[in-house]
Amino acid sequence: MIFKSLFPDIVLPKTGIVQYIFSNPYGASESKPILIDGLTNETITLGELRSLVNRFAACLQDQFGFKRGEVVAVYSCNQIDYSVPLFGTLAAGGIVSPVNPAYNEKELVFQLKEAHATVLITHPSGIDVAIKAAKAVGIPKERVLLFGGKAVDGLKPYKSILGKREAKPVEYSFEEAKTTTAFLCFSSGTTGQSKGVETTHLNMTSNIAQQDLFEKAVNRGNETYLGVLPFYHIYGLNVLIHLHLYLYRPIFILHYLWSHRSILSLSSFILTTFQGCPLVVMQKFNFVDFCDVLQRHKVTIAHIVPPIAILLTKSPVVKNYDLSSIKLFWSGAAPLSAELSQDLTTRLGSRIKQGYGMTESSPVSHIVPTENIIEGSVGLLMPSMEAKIVDKDGKELGYGQAGELWLRGPNVMKGYLNNPKATRETLDAEGFLHTGDVAYVDRNGFFYIVDRLKELIKYKGFQIPPAELEALLLTSPLVVDAAVIGVNDPSQATELPRAYIVLAQGVPATPETAKSIEKFVEERVGQHKKLRGGVKFLAVIPKSSSGKILRRYLRVEAEAETKNGKAKL
Repeated sequence: MIFKSLFPDIVLPKTGIVQYIFSNPYGASESKPILIDGLTNETITLGELRSLVNRFAACLQDQFGFKRGEVVAVYSCNQIDYSVPLFGTLAAGGIVSPVNPAYNEKELVFQLKEAHATVLITHPSGIDVAIKAAKAVGIPKERVLLFGGKAVDGLKPYKSILGKREAKPVEYSFEEAKTTTAFLCFSSGTTGQSKGVETTHLNMTSNIAQQDLFEKAVNRGNETYLGVLPFYHIYGLNVLIHLHLYLYRPIFILHYLWSHRSILSLSSFILTTFQGCPLVVMQKFNFVDFCDVLQRHKVTIAHIVPPIAILLTKSPVVKNYDLSSIKLFWSGAAPLSAELSQDLTTRLGSRIKQGYGMTESSPVSHIVPTENIIEGSVGLLMPSMEAKIVDKDGKELGYGQAGELWLRGPNVMKGYLNNPKATRETLDAEGFLHTGDVAYVDRNGFFYIVDRLKELIKYKGFQIPPAELEALLLTSPLVVDAAVIGVNDPSQATELPRAYIVLAQGVPATPETAKSIEKFVEERVGQHKKLRGGVKFLAVIPKSSSGKILRRYLRVEAEAETKNGKAKL
């Protein structure tokens, strides 16, 4: 059976993203600061942001002869003006490909090539990797621009080349908005290399409209929000950069600002108001500072991730702060257990809910309604969405029956970039997105994720494909076969990548060998892909007759070790 959203359908937006986002439906003042930099105290008002966006669009056109459909890649930590090149590119008729700032040269080169990027915006902390990657894919040095106010190694800040002309944003008809790609976020897959997800203008504007309708019950005038989300990720890209700019909801944002390989140190807080409500940018998450921010600025609704929920539940630091202003924690990026939810509510008296989504759904498909929180549930289906629960044979299931979750709606992606095979495998002829996650729905319409078919390892919100690490391990002279799984670390409420290794003949199965293999991987991947779960040695990797790695056997062993307190974490 097809499960339909319990909400009325949205009115599908008829314009492109820039026109929709800057429509200012709630009448915010053009002169009020809406963005602020905690390092420099720089502020950007709505009117200033609009002007910068249009000047950036004009710069692309005038300086680089930028054409409709060209791609700008943004390889940077969070910045106060991160939205300028994003919306400026869209205003010029282009496509934006946000890049994980933790990527190394090889990873950045891959995304630049796949996206066919012609302009690269980066942060000084990533300049060495950016220059090398740009050269490797043929992006001229003058087309590599910087955030910030200073030239570095011959690269200019993008603001230094902005002219006075403000371009008129490219307009899209409804049909064009449905089919024109706006963003290329890269989503990791179990086959190794990440895939470019084509998010159209309508995909993004629809998801904003869906969330707006879903959360109408939330009083926008009296809440202060907090979000701990990187802007390159589809979640931060949508909820922080798009949704809150569109709604001008009171928001109090705590940002991770990522350097190329580490989180930058905490510098300062700065308080400002728009519509009478504060927004603060914090450069690094530190739990003591986090609690201090909640207390001093009386945050009422905080976007967090499960590892923070663990700290709020168990850390003795909490008792030193008055967190009574918090009404609601909103968790995302990784599963939140009912037990952890209950522990947090018991300790703080605050409610906590979660949502569900994926890059391919732009991203939000489910949210737990604030007025009816069901612990352990990912919530109700978003407006204008439909879902199926399907067994392994393709049979549609009913209430209370677990199977793969399929989704359909205006927010579902156009497809995977340059990958029709993967698109056909994920999007069927009826327009349903096959999520790869096992779920069930109760008779009240609440969905629950119970397992996942996909093999992705979720490390603190990052998605790590095991096949990529396995392929890398097989290049080591110490290794003849390898399998990688995620092992649960309850202390951090996350998964850690662990390698199971069949050693080459004559190589000793010693702790020193394990360390050598860990170092081999660490030197060749992004920080989040390190083998934090350790290395285990096996005589043979369990495989099916067709050669597929049977990871479930390894997971059973790892879970048994965890229960017995013997896991190497």
